[in-house]
Amino acid sequence: MMSDPEQHRDNASEPEPNLDERLRREEPPIADDDTSPSRRLSAAQRLAAEEPAPAADDTSPRPAVREGAIHLLDDEPPITADDTNPSRPVRPGRPAPPEPRGPGRALWIAVSIVALLLIAVGVGIIVNAALSEDDSPGPAPVTIDLSPTASQAPAMAQDAATQPPAATPTNEPTAPPVTEPPDDPAPEAAAPVTEPLMLPTAGADAIAAALAAPLPAEPDTRVIRREAAPFTVRREDTRANVVPYTVQEGDTLETIAGKFGLNDHYTLIWSNSSSKLAELSPGTQLNILPEDGVYYEVTEEISIRELAEKYEVDPYVIIDSEYNDALFGSVPDTRLPVGMWVVIPGAEGERFNARIAGSGGFTDGSAAAGLLSGTYSLWGCSAELQGGTEPYGRPLGGYTWMRGFIPGYHDGVDLAGRPDQPVLASGAGTVVYAGWNNNGYGRVVVIAHSSSFSLYGHLNSINVRCGQYVDQGQAVGGMGSTGNSSGTHLHFEVRDAGFTPLNPQNYVGF
Repeated sequence: MMSDPEQHRDNASEPEPNLDERLRREEPPIADDDTSPSRRLSAAQRLAAEEPAPAADDTSPRPAVREGAIHLLDDEPPITADDTNPSRPVRPGRPAPPEPRGPGRALWIAVSIVALLLIAVGVGIIVNAALSEDDSPGPAPVTIDLSPTASQAPAMAQDAATQPPAATPTNEPTAPPVTEPPDDPAPEAAAPVTEPLMLPTAGADAIAAALAAPLPAEPDTRVIRREAAPFTVRREDTRANVVPYTVQEGDTLETIAGKFGLNDHYTLIWSNSSSKLAELSPGTQLNILPEDGVYYEVTEEISIRELAEKYEVDPYVIIDSEYNDALFGSVPDTRLPVGMWVVIPGAEGERFNARIAGSGGFTDGSAAAGLLSGTYSLWGCSAELQGGTEPYGRPLGGYTWMRGFIPGYHDGVDLAGRPDQPVLASGAGTVVYAGWNNNGYGRVVVIAHSSSFSLYGHLNSINVRCGQYVDQGQAVGGMGSTGNSSGTHLHFEVRDAGFTPLNPQNYVGF
């Protein structure tokens, strides 16, 4: 038996094991159910240890794992010619497999070419359909003479006679002809001109025909066509509103109307206060309408419908007039306030009589010293004058002033009132006419006073007779709108012994 020192020497002579060796000696044996051994195993050993035993009913058993990684190459399927992404790596130093070729690649190229051709054909059909005309017969094509000079015209006409009829213009672009200089007696054949590829477009003849074609008389489809005129087109020399004008020396109503392009000088009478027209003196300012019509001043509240009926026009002629901006959005029943001025285009007011046709005279008597005496005949009525008083009284108990005296145009004054309102004799005298008058007065009464006459026109009714003597303030009739009248009113005149019109305002204080 070896003693401890000797044993110690023997152990000392042996080399000391390293850390790995000690761990290997201390490692317990690997059990079959150990899923995580600490001993290092190769990949093949781990796969083999983990591989379960093949069962009898296993239809797809896995082959046993071989040593190393050779089995991975055996499991790899063979590389085919049409495999564009093989999983087998190319070993270093070995050339890459050739690019796969075969019927598959040719088929793919053929399909691509056919697809491009179909796309091109489709684009051509769409363009031609957009540029082509309808199948219905259209206007004959227009021939445009493109001859630049007269010297070339005979040659072009001869060529046109020998050439066949021109074909229908197509949308394909054509290269322009190459003209040769006329100085070269024997020009060489011109080289063909290569035009760049252009999209199809309409030919010049097709464009000219489309521009020259008249519009169809009726639309192709049954639709309602409405002429819309949202804007008013006005001549440059016309006016958009009523403008003022200052009367100059020598002006008359006719000359003023001519300056502003009015066809009827009565438009000035229907657009201004009679007080402005009574003298027509220089410096007087007049209203000038843009066109013939009536410029109406509202003296009492009235609806647009009533005003239109008075002047026999449609209410919307007043509402839609561009000169009545304040009436925009109104309706026929809209009432107009007092003091408002309204333009009534195309309307007509009362046309006055400058001189009464067939005025009367004395058959037995005279107007000596300005006094009327004897027998006086007027429009078929003869009456013995019995004197009287001058017409100083108002012919109406209540009225609205309408129009005054205008020398040469309006021989009296107009006073508005209600229908059948009693008309009163302005002074005492003899009735020299009572009845209908064709000069525009309608039903009228004329009274002879001591040295003048008074006249009452447009009456609805007459209460007196020819030759009757009446007192001042006696009712001679009822107010109306007969004859040449634009509404219910009384036309009142005063005339001298020679039946010349006088201004009634010089007699009556209205």
